[in-house]
Amino acid sequence: MKILNAEYMKGVTRPDETADETVPEVSFIGRSNVGKSSMINRLVMRKVAKTSSTPGATRIINLYKVLYELGGGRKSMIFSDFPGFGYAKVSKEMYKGWESMIGGYIAESRRIRDLIWVYDVRRDIDDLDKALIDWVFSLELEFSVVLTKIDKETRSNVMKKKMLFSRYFGESRVLTFSAKDGYGRKELLSHIVAEH
Repeated sequence: MKILNAEYMKGVTRPDETADETVPEVSFIGRSNVGKSSMINRLVMRKVAKTSSTPGATRIINLYKVLYELGGGRKSMIFSDFPGFGYAKVSKEMYKGWESMIGGYIAESRRIRDLIWVYDVRRDIDDLDKALIDWVFSLELEFSVVLTKIDKETRSNVMKKKMLFSRYFGESRVLTFSAKDGYGRKELLSHIVAEH
């Protein structure tokens, strides 16, 4: 698989704001400051997604159109970068609004093929994560977990966390990734394309 081009489309809050329902979509969800935007930039090898040092800065769903070549043919898909959740400095009202927007978008969209839950490998699973796990299972969509920032953790701890998540989701659904050095990029892209 070869990425030919990637570009920012627009920010939306509802699935009916998107034009083409035939293009498959991959949605990136996760807590604030886990590196979703950095992951998208590394995947497409272009700085299309804005990154911020301020957790909770993204307040809409940002869409990116990705053109790629596979098996001699050209195809496209959409990456959607969802607002991060679980950041303490965000007001409860704003968080509830995000929660409603995200849940409604995913429930109503016809083109989402895969949910990618981006998870900072250094974190321990808490009650909010467990609630997200239950919610994701209830959606009955294909989903995967990508443990990111593995360059900031020891190899043994990365493997322990991967085994832990594999108990929840199955080994084939848990991948590892580093936006800093690109580790896991090819595997994740292949995984995403396989879901389509």
